[in-house]
Amino acid sequence: MATKPAGHYLTLIASGETTWSREGRLLGSADLPLSNEGLSQATRDAEALAGELGLQEKSPSPPFSVIHHPPDEAATATAQTIAARLNSKTKAVDDLREPHLGLLEGLTEQTFAERYPKRKKQFNDDPLSMSPPEGENLLDARNRLFAAVVRLIQKKGKRGKSGEVAIVLHHLNLGLLRCWFSDVDPSRLWELIAERPRVERYFIPPDQLQRLADIASEEGASA
Repeated sequence: MATKPAGHYLTLIASGETTWSREGRLLGSADLPLSNEGLSQATRDAEALAGELGLQEKSPSPPFSVIHHPPDEAATATAQTIAARLNSKTKAVDDLREPHLGLLEGLTEQTFAERYPKRKKQFNDDPLSMSPPEGENLLDARNRLFAAVVRLIQKKGKRGKSGEVAIVLHHLNLGLLRCWFSDVDPSRLWELIAERPRVERYFIPPDQLQRLADIASEEGASA
């Protein structure tokens, strides 16, 4: 019998569209509902994921016992829609929330560039060095996110399970994780959001999980 590889599968799921994301506005910590299209996206993602995993309707053995998500309304609804199709539960995790963008929240890219031209350039060229006015430094936010992901995976391992961990994320956090797993500079995070599918699965061996934990424990800008 073949030995299963040590490690875990992590499935990252993009939260569905809100009116702000449709209009190209920065979300940050704003709590918004899904748009009609956002609900449709979540429904399509649920069916696509069920098909990819070879699940029949209401499978008694879902690949994810829990789908984790930030506590905001849109991410919660996305997770609940997918969980209903996969017969999974959902759980809100506060540390999966988007970075608090302070005065940038709700701004379009054009308005961002007009009001804060230096910060906009910094956000494009070196996003982890940027501290939004009255917001959360993005390096601190990334480390918070990485620590939460590590905890979720390690908790699964402590229960003696090497199965799946599923997480719903909004675009900025999703891009930060995708950049790290793809070994791509964070300045390309928006490219990875636009170019990659809404649902992706990653296999994480123990050494990669340890590197992620090491990064999460680094001191950020506010330390």
